[in-house]
Amino acid sequence: MTLQRRLVLDSGALIDIEATPRGETFRSCVKAFEDGYRPYLPAVVLAQVWRDRAQKHPLRMVRRLCTLLPFTEQTADDVGWLLARSRTSDIVDAAVIVAAIEHNAAVLTSDPKDLATLASAADYPVCLLTV
Repeated sequence: MTLQRRLVLDSGALIDIEATPRGETFRSCVKAFEDGYRPYLPAVVLAQVWRDRAQKHPLRMVRRLCTLLPFTEQTADDVGWLLARSRTSDIVDAAVIVAAIEHNAAVLTSDPKDLATLASAADYPVCLLTV
């Protein structure tokens, strides 16, 4: 995986961190943080994966490294517009693409196909890094 300094994490990235603590996805987040670029974590992504169990230790560590992005009224407007334009319905995926565009960041994802559809609908070249 080629590391981009500005990163947005999707649910697949968090699941990869759970499955492979200290693996490549985790190391990419740590490297970005060490380089002065806190990875972005949309709150809806965290909600989709987080269950606050003891075995979530790797996620707690990454969560502390990240800048949590709230799902604001503006985010809702942007996500709704993108869903309408793409004719898709996944709010979390759309929020990830909106965050990537807003912060000019690459996305760490396990689902590049669906995210590519959304990025294409936004007419914005989002770099998708598969985990």
